Amino acid sequence: MVNKRRPGRRAGSSDTRAEILRAARARFTEAGYAAATMRAIATDAGVDAALISYFFGSKQQLFGEAFALRANPVQVIAGEVDAPAAELPRRLLSALVTTWDDPQNRPALLTIASAGGEARGFALTRGFVEEALARPVAERLQARGIEPEVARTASATLVTALVGVIYARYVLEVDAVAQMSGADFVDAYTPVVRAALTGCLPQATD
Repeated sequence: MVNKRRPGRRAGSSDTRAEILRAARARFTEAGYAAATMRAIATDAGVDAALISYFFGSKQQLFGEAFALRANPVQVIAGEVDAPAAELPRRLLSALVTTWDDPQNRPALLTIASAGGEARGFALTRGFVEEALARPVAERLQARGIEPEVARTASATLVTALVGVIYARYVLEVDAVAQMSGADFVDAYTPVVRAALTGCLPQATD
């Protein structure tokens, strides 16, 4: 009796998992983090979208595995968003610097920052910082009574400061900041990040 394969998308297997990772890398690089939806990646890989959740759990985890990250900055940053407002600037900056300073992680992160050329690399870096950070911070500020537009502006300036850290310290390796220890850099730059977050707010937010 011939076992005919039913038409449709592929079922889960190790080959399917590898194909999803290839499709994810290409989609993240081409479209950027925010625009690379799980559904689009599933379509590119020729699988059901449910298989991505089965293998990887979330878009954040898929991103980390697609680029072979030892520590995924998307998840690390997202884990700090609920910190008290007074601690948030330093904790976010420390999480970012710790992740990028890791010598086992930096090559993969630099690949991301330059993936598909400078413009696409910047869009990809900005995209995962925006999705992991900008929206949650804006939502948190709004929940504490800050007007939506003000909250979005404060969150956007925070993202600008953190993406600037990535490019100045790690991609462009501006000498004055690239040579500083992680601890010294966090001490020096925390006031800048704090100002970026709170400078346009009517008052400090707990």
